[in-house]
Amino acid sequence: MKKSIMIIGISTFMVYNAIPIINLIFPESITYTFLTDLWIVNNLWALIVSIFFCMKYGFKIYIPFFVAGLFFSTMYVFYNGSTMIYIISYFILSFFGSLIGGHINKRKNINSSL
Repeated sequence: MKKSIMIIGISTFMVYNAIPIINLIFPESITYTFLTDLWIVNNLWALIVSIFFCMKYGFKIYIPFFVAGLFFSTMYVFYNGSTMIYIISYFILSFFGSLIGGHINKRKNINSSL
């Protein structure tokens, strides 16, 4: 499980930082990618990574804190304090993803024991 948490941490950090780094390389694309990054890509990633992790290991309450907390460094390096609200949305989506993944894991374990 520790290896999976490391993979989640590294991949989440890369997803959160990929589009801001592209914006630094190609500054003319910042108008479109800024909203795509904060509103779509990161939100979907927070939901999907939590679902897949909890499908494998069951519901873990620390996953939403971990996924949302990884945005702090990105927020202070590439954005400003006004993006703090996105941490809350990433936490909420990650929490619901953890619930969904935990429910799928529970149903899978019940069906395999029959």
